[in-house]
Amino acid sequence: ESEKAAFDTKVKATVSTGDRKAQNLNAANNLTNTRADNAEAEIELEKLLYSGTTVAVNSELSRNRSGNSNSLYSNRIGIDLTHPLLRNSGKEINLISLKQAELDYNYTKHELKAFILDFIASVEKKYWEHYLSVRQLEIVNESAALAIQQRQETNSRILAGSIPESERAAAEAEVAKCEEDLINAQSNMVNTAISLLRTVNHNTENFWKNLPNLTDKPFLKKIDQMDLEAHLALAEQQRPELLQAKVLIAKNELDIVTSKNGLLPKLDFFVSLGNTGYSRSFNNSNPKFNNNEKPDFEVGFDYELTRNRRSARAKLERSKITADMKKEALKNLEQVIKEDVIKAYIEVQRTMQQVAATAATTQKQQEKLRVEEIKFSVGKTTSFQVSQAQRDLTEAKIAEVKAAIAYTGAITELMRADGTSLLKANKIELK
Repeated sequence: ESEKAAFDTKVKATVSTGDRKAQNLNAANNLTNTRADNAEAEIELEKLLYSGTTVAVNSELSRNRSGNSNSLYSNRIGIDLTHPLLRNSGKEINLISLKQAELDYNYTKHELKAFILDFIASVEKKYWEHYLSVRQLEIVNESAALAIQQRQETNSRILAGSIPESERAAAEAEVAKCEEDLINAQSNMVNTAISLLRTVNHNTENFWKNLPNLTDKPFLKKIDQMDLEAHLALAEQQRPELLQAKVLIAKNELDIVTSKNGLLPKLDFFVSLGNTGYSRSFNNSNPKFNNNEKPDFEVGFDYELTRNRRSARAKLERSKITADMKKEALKNLEQVIKEDVIKAYIEVQRTMQQVAATAATTQKQQEKLRVEEIKFSVGKTTSFQVSQAQRDLTEAKIAEVKAAIAYTGAITELMRADGTSLLKANKIELK
């Protein structure tokens, strides 16, 4: 809107009055006092056309009076036209500022898209961090319950005399370790909840007072259609950083056009046409356009050329160098974005395999604990071995949850890296 305003019609108005006293020599060579006063009012409409032509229509009314003479009124209506023939001539050069403003507008749209992508990824990351802390707390609670159960069983068997008193220490130590882990897990859960609530900013005054209700679970299924080439092609078309870089290159190309035009000398053609009416009264001073009265006119050329044009040449050279630099930077940025997409794709593959591996490990640790508990019940193992199996199972369960969350986060990163899938997944559309 600011650049469009340059082509809006301007209205200029001037009103003035003056009074002047002086002395003149008369025919008898004597000094006489004279007095002259005048009043003027002028209004003009001016408009700059896309071609560079400036058109102005004006009307000027004046009243002049000197000595003892009556007032003389004059009224002139005219039109002035100035058209550049070399520098600043044509729509291509005169619309550059408007085109650059449109490019700036598109740049900020891409900037907004980049911010939203990063913001969505940040919120999802905070969500899964809190989800992990909640699941860790649940797993640690389960482990603590098992440790307490194991301690009770150990105490019962000590009282029965089937195992020695020394087994009590291992059972008590495991309960104490679980209580310590439980305290840390509770604190971590509260911290991640606060971070998530602050990020979504649902209540600026009291955002920390309510725990979030988690409804989404990690994505555990294998993606059926995940084509690396498709993600690379999508990133090349939709990644905001690339689109911003291309906007800057387009702006720089317009700078080159402007710089080349600045090398041209100024050669403007101008014409001024008008007609003036004179009268002793205001009502009769209107100019009459008829065959008896010819309008006044002025036609000519205005030429200007700076010697050597060093500033214009330097500006053109600087624009060309900047254009080359930005084109090279664009090539490098394209490689960086491809690297981001490829790494995100590889991470999805890795974490997908990790989900299966950790699930298998959890099953094996579950079976190991069952075997140790059976062996302990018949006196074939110690309380320490059972406690160790319980720890291994707890770590395996936490590792399984971490793998699932890492897989979900890797999918999110891949969708962010291609520049548009993350928006679609969250049903967000930028217009």
